[in-house]
Amino acid sequence: MNLLTKYLETYFDEVTYKDFYRDIFPVGVLQCKGKDYYGDRKYNGIIVEVTDEKLNSGKPKVLRHTLTDDLEKLDEVVSRDNFCLMSPISYAGKTRDSSMARELYALAFDLDGIQTRIKDGEEWPYGLANFFHQVDHMMIMPKPTYVVSSGTGVHLYYVFERPVPMFENIVEQIEILKKELTRMMWHDSISKLVDEIQYEPVCQGFRVVGTITKTGDRVKAFETGGKVTIEYLNEFVRDEYKVKEFTYKSDLTLDQAKNKYPEWYQKRIIEKKGRGTWNFNRAVYDKWLERLPREANLGHRYWSIWVLAITAMKCGISLDELERDAFGLIDIMNNKDENKSDPFTEDDVLAALEGYDSAWYTYPIDKMSYRANIPIEKNKRNGRKQDVHIKYMNNQRAFKVEMGECTNGGRPDKQKIVQKWQLENPEGTKYQCVKDTGLSKNTVKKWWNI
Repeated sequence: MNLLTKYLETYFDEVTYKDFYRDIFPVGVLQCKGKDYYGDRKYNGIIVEVTDEKLNSGKPKVLRHTLTDDLEKLDEVVSRDNFCLMSPISYAGKTRDSSMARELYALAFDLDGIQTRIKDGEEWPYGLANFFHQVDHMMIMPKPTYVVSSGTGVHLYYVFERPVPMFENIVEQIEILKKELTRMMWHDSISKLVDEIQYEPVCQGFRVVGTITKTGDRVKAFETGGKVTIEYLNEFVRDEYKVKEFTYKSDLTLDQAKNKYPEWYQKRIIEKKGRGTWNFNRAVYDKWLERLPREANLGHRYWSIWVLAITAMKCGISLDELERDAFGLIDIMNNKDENKSDPFTEDDVLAALEGYDSAWYTYPIDKMSYRANIPIEKNKRNGRKQDVHIKYMNNQRAFKVEMGECTNGGRPDKQKIVQKWQLENPEGTKYQCVKDTGLSKNTVKKWWNI
């Protein structure tokens, strides 16, 4: 039996996959089978499944299922031994993209690399025991509603008492809260991967409870606490990470959102625009795809495919083409492991394809490079020859000096100090930057991600 599953079975009650998802999506919140949004004004869940069926290209066929209020689709996917993902979110239509996400029913966290030690002659997941000690006795971690044993790690689900509408400004705040809670959870007393923390977006999908794991077991869920609120989660982080402006689903109609968030309403509802993004040329995607066989390394195989997915989205590459290219890299990625000790599978590829989501539109290039451990040089010449570009930049600097916006030498520019610190500490926080550089909080905030 899986070590983590054995621990959870010892201390908590297991719940069936149907009961688990029924608690997340109560009766009546999802669309009725056979209807669409215009039929009952409700949304649906989306399950992504990698099948054993092969396309003409030899790549696996990927299915996307709509989860309706009857939850019948769960029975179908659980009956097969395929890898399946789903997020605790309702969507408009069948596209599992953050731009189509409507209501957040739970905040889920991935926790890997659980610390272990020998106890009474047997291996014991003391990292998981430490997590619950910090939850129940030290009270420095929020108590999850469910803990899911996913194979090699666990997923922590904090199910909301009332779902949260996924307005852009609210999601941005929740992303900050989730990142800080993730940092806390991946403490070295809990995870041995403290230097490789996996920060994931709110919309990240996780293995469907009841389906197969990477190790061949079944994903199991255990009830560990009650439902939560945003206010409860806020209690565990400093003020700068709290969600300060939000509302619950039943408190805000679209008309009220129009009055409260006029800019969002104009852009997303009236003009039907997505989030802002950088648009890359297709050549950027082709170049990255060409580099991966040579430059991807063993410890960053997942992240190199994840960056490929982000690049595909930014370059306007279709999901079908991306899937063909990504699944075609499996053998190449496995060749990176000379000892054949850690197989890179279709499951890993599908998980990495989560990067194909508008939630990552503005993900910085330097951080993409850091994740994949492959250098990405920015081209800032805008098509100019080097000597012409140098003249252009010198003229620009002379103009800024004349306008008093910068100096020739002398005191270091505060913007550059912040930017240099961010490059050297890609997962760092504003608080850490203030502490390390000695700059004021307002100065760091002003130049953060500029």
